[in-house]
Amino acid sequence: MMQGWPLKGMNRAVAMGAGACVTALVVSGCGSGIYSIPLPGGAEIGDDPMHLTVQFDDVLDLVPQSTVKVDGVAVGRVENIGVPGDGWTADVAVVVDSAVDLPANAVASVQQTSLLGEKFIELEAPEIDPSSARLSDGATIPVDRTRHATDIEQVLGALSLLLNGGGVAQLQPIIHELTVAFDGREDRVRALLEEANTLIGGLERQKNEITRALDGLDALSGRVAEQTDQIDAVLAEIPPAVQVLNEQRPQFIQMLTQLNRLGEVGTDVLTQSRDNLIADLRALRPTLQALADTGDDLVTVMPLIPTFPFPDGAEKVIHGNSMNLFLTLDMRLGQQLEALGVGMPDPVYVPPPPGYNGYVPNVDPSNPYYNGNGPRPGWPTVSLLPLPPIVPAPAPPAGEAPAPGTEPVAGAVQDQTPQNPLSGLLDSLGVGGR
Repeated sequence: MMQGWPLKGMNRAVAMGAGACVTALVVSGCGSGIYSIPLPGGAEIGDDPMHLTVQFDDVLDLVPQSTVKVDGVAVGRVENIGVPGDGWTADVAVVVDSAVDLPANAVASVQQTSLLGEKFIELEAPEIDPSSARLSDGATIPVDRTRHATDIEQVLGALSLLLNGGGVAQLQPIIHELTVAFDGREDRVRALLEEANTLIGGLERQKNEITRALDGLDALSGRVAEQTDQIDAVLAEIPPAVQVLNEQRPQFIQMLTQLNRLGEVGTDVLTQSRDNLIADLRALRPTLQALADTGDDLVTVMPLIPTFPFPDGAEKVIHGNSMNLFLTLDMRLGQQLEALGVGMPDPVYVPPPPGYNGYVPNVDPSNPYYNGNGPRPGWPTVSLLPLPPIVPAPAPPAGEAPAPGTEPVAGAVQDQTPQNPLSGLLDSLGVGGR
């Protein structure tokens, strides 16, 4: 019995050595090491799977043989993780079941099964504008369509850095200084916060206007960008223009000095003539009032001014160097002399009746051309020829009765109007008097 124990122990050692040799041979026969050995219970990928390349900027602690899922269902596995020549991304080679139906612009992300679980790759269709083409064998999902979830280990590490010798210890002096600054100034701080709240509320109410202003500024910037060449040309012309202005600086100073003197003289003149200027303006008031009252008539007369004394449309009667004209002339000498005032009595002012032609004069009574001496109804006739003296009729001799028909009528006003001294002469010539 005692001799059998060494043989049994030796057989066990031989068995363990043989198993180690077999394991070493299997591992050495695999090109990628132990990671190339498929795990039991993995996803079924079929006989003709799709080979895809997914590019990540960070794969965290993803390892080969990790699961590839679509909608939470395992459809493949990670075959290899490598670094391309640029050295800034990670290329992950995966194989998935050929039955997977995803758009050509599918996205990929590194997810985690649980808080401390293993990593896997999730393939899914994009939320916006999925492609009509389908994902096929040999396709590559670029880095701009991949992402990775936040690693709990990174979060805990950052939290540990913050709590242990990080930023928390630096908050204490900041809080102390804020306490010292706000101590005794609570009301002012509260008022400041209320004003800030009011300001923010006003900005919130005017956000549409602010947006439009920013849009307008964007449009202006676009137009300025389109006119860069013109702006460059203008800016290139500015230095010579400034040089010219600099050379003419003494002349500008002299001109401004003279303008200052002119202003002083003008102010002095206006100050000294202020009363006269006001009086002249007041004297112009009746004239301006008359112009305003005749506004409609002025509009009617204006077309006649360029063609005076011919009415508007007279140019239609002119043909070349000839013109058709019809005139009616009254050449009777008596009518012309009467029109000139020969033999007319002295004018007597007759005031216009109230509401003359619907118009009541509204003028300054101090106007020297008012009350019969101006352009109003009753304007006196001025004779252009001298009037002969008025010779009164001779009185009958004393004691003689007046001739029949010449005695004055009681209560009647004798006519003092002199007769036209040329009436008899004109009648005898047949040219007519009055």
